[in-house]
Amino acid sequence: MHVTRADVARMAGVSTATVSNVLNSSGKVKKSTAEKVMKAVRALDYSPDMIARSMSTKRSMQLGIVLESLSNPFFGDIVKGFENAANQKDYFVNICTGFNKLDEYFDNFITRRVDGVFVAALPYKFNMDRIYNLVDKGIKVIVSGNVGADLEKVSSIENDYCKAMKEIMQYLYELGHTRIAYLAGFRKNMPYDLRIKGYLDMVRELDLPCGEDLLIEGNYPYTTGMQDGYEYARDIIASGKKFTAVICVNDLVALGAIKALKENGYKVPEDVSVVGFDGIEFGKYWEPELTTMSLDKIRFGEKAFEILYGDMAGKGTASYELAVELIVRKSTARCRE
Repeated sequence: MHVTRADVARMAGVSTATVSNVLNSSGKVKKSTAEKVMKAVRALDYSPDMIARSMSTKRSMQLGIVLESLSNPFFGDIVKGFENAANQKDYFVNICTGFNKLDEYFDNFITRRVDGVFVAALPYKFNMDRIYNLVDKGIKVIVSGNVGADLEKVSSIENDYCKAMKEIMQYLYELGHTRIAYLAGFRKNMPYDLRIKGYLDMVRELDLPCGEDLLIEGNYPYTTGMQDGYEYARDIIASGKKFTAVICVNDLVALGAIKALKENGYKVPEDVSVVGFDGIEFGKYWEPELTTMSLDKIRFGEKAFEILYGDMAGKGTASYELAVELIVRKSTARCRE
């Protein structure tokens, strides 16, 4: 037998309107009454008709999240935080990855009338005008990694990667390293990776004998996995250029680089120190344990939803920047040269 909202109302001794207000988290119902309604919901195992609900509230209770990749655990943790926070507000989250054409996802978001979208993919994979088109259609958007986005139209959540890179460079410099390579994965003329800016700024500030000759750029489609790190490290070894430390765009690249260094006779950290970004779990269980710039990825996802939810609730767009913390482990040591 299909349980209706009227059945819940009868069991709780309230009107159907009160049930609706409780289920829609309107805040119009006192706590004791809301508790009676939810007790009836659980007793009857009632599931709201989301289609009917969206027609009455003009909300689909659906969100979209567009990711750079699911192969990197960094994004998986962000999804976990975002989805958990969204579920607490009764939102269903559609997870989309960068393996497909992102513009098609944006068209589908409009068709499905999602209420909001979190875009955690870099703009070289899509046209920013497609993001603004979502906003014009009434869909709220928060972006990450989209330097230069119009913050009057969309919200933003970022990591202070430029500052983080400067902290890494200072840390390695204090260990005696002056020939520091950066395996960037992207190209230096792309504005999205502020780590490159931080790296080059510190090369100049510290007057280091390295720089663009030890900046290893990537090529389209700019993948940054373990295989890429392995190849980048082999390239810099083959170049014959002298280096005593390697900074990597993310932890996966760092893990691949360590493998390549070991295969070519380098000891980590005795011969070469290696640092990653993101603080994924793999790094703690690698050999050696990876020094990394880490952030609370679960909190990042939760905060992204919080900002998006505020925009959907009429509070307007907002921007937020999370701090990144240096976690020193066994892949870095004092320079021996």
